[in-house]
Amino acid sequence: MRKNNQCASQASIEDFRERVAQSLGPSRAVLLNLIDVLAVGPRPASPVEVVLSELWGYEWSSLYSALRRAGEDLALTIEDGDWLQQLRAAREQWLLAQAVPRERRAELGDWQVRILDATNYGRPKTKTVEVGYVHGADGMKPGHGLSLMSQRVGEGSWTLPLEIAWMPPQCGVVSFGVAQLECYVAEHGWREEEALAVDAQYTVEPFLRPVHALGVPVLGRGRSNRCFYLPPPPYQGAGRPRVRGRKLKLNDQRTLPRPELESEWALPSGGRVVVSRWDDVRLKQWPQQPLALYRVVEYRADGKPRYKRPLWLLFVPLRARRPTPREAEAIYDERFSIEHSIRFMKGELGLTCGQFNGPEAEGRVQVWVEVVATAFWFLWALRTRARSQPAAWPKWWRSRKLTPGAVRRLAAGLLLGLGWQKPQPKLRGKSPGRRRGVKMEPRRRYKMYRARVS
Repeated sequence: MRKNNQCASQASIEDFRERVAQSLGPSRAVLLNLIDVLAVGPRPASPVEVVLSELWGYEWSSLYSALRRAGEDLALTIEDGDWLQQLRAAREQWLLAQAVPRERRAELGDWQVRILDATNYGRPKTKTVEVGYVHGADGMKPGHGLSLMSQRVGEGSWTLPLEIAWMPPQCGVVSFGVAQLECYVAEHGWREEEALAVDAQYTVEPFLRPVHALGVPVLGRGRSNRCFYLPPPPYQGAGRPRVRGRKLKLNDQRTLPRPELESEWALPSGGRVVVSRWDDVRLKQWPQQPLALYRVVEYRADGKPRYKRPLWLLFVPLRARRPTPREAEAIYDERFSIEHSIRFMKGELGLTCGQFNGPEAEGRVQVWVEVVATAFWFLWALRTRARSQPAAWPKWWRSRKLTPGAVRRLAAGLLLGLGWQKPQPKLRGKSPGRRRGVKMEPRRRYKMYRARVS
């Protein structure tokens, strides 16, 4: 049985590499070698450190030439098709073709979760690239924004980025997220049982209304000081009909009516979780759309609340179907996995270490982050191979958990076991270089972009 699993895992890895190789843009051989090096390590502090790996088979200049050529072949907007769209589609088709069932929590029911979030790509010193202030873990810092749509495929940090896109400084997180979802739904469609989990910055009317029109059910966190409204009362026959009902303040329990549904379950630590649901609340800017509101309160074993404020969740239903309180808590709990995957890609795979400059920096950044995301996908493909290996595990691996970090430390041995060989490119001669007398124009300098407060 173990031998059959090894054969199946090897065929799956070869299928993944073949799909990726066929969908990569110009200089696909160099980019494929870059994916191998990033998957094996060590952790790069800059792209040039990648060429110091024993797995790198080209000259150091080939890396930057490949990133430049692939960036020049990108489309101007995310709505236009290019080789990045083909690469994302190839990865997702490979995932759907896997015979191994994905690990899913029983609390989710039949809901499938996809996650939308944004992160920062710090550019603290650049002057030749247009950057703005982006929110990150350290506050507002100069840099770019990255918008990620991911899917949870396993426990821990195994949340694969379906799309990772560079955001212009002039574009906000909400408007770019809507455009990204429009392109994704037009390309792949969206099933009713697939819920989109988002954070509080997305649970606003400019995001929820157009995403609801796309047929995407959204569940996200709401701030604890927000206000909602009950449905308007029946028309009294005189005057203008009321648009909204009574006001609900989340930080004032006296304004909240009795919930329509409430669930409670125990935790292994001895505590318990109580989730209440209101089936029909309205936004001030979108009073026509009924929303479901959830309040999640976690208690310790001694009966005291674990957190100072409850967790408020907002769900925008497509039809009459709404998640149960247990399902809503589990759907939003899946959202936290994208934080771990982003931290792993930044800290271990070098997601934000490509500090490119010049007018073509946007394309090179987009190519770099997509290659890093593909390396994370490659680690997931190697995970099945690591599971089917004999039991002679290294001494450092005591937990036996196939986390992304553990698979990365095992990746070199797994690749050699698959018969991987270092590329042996043929030299094409020496470049003639610049012509004598050519003068390079100085790069354009940009001021820091600051968004106006509307």
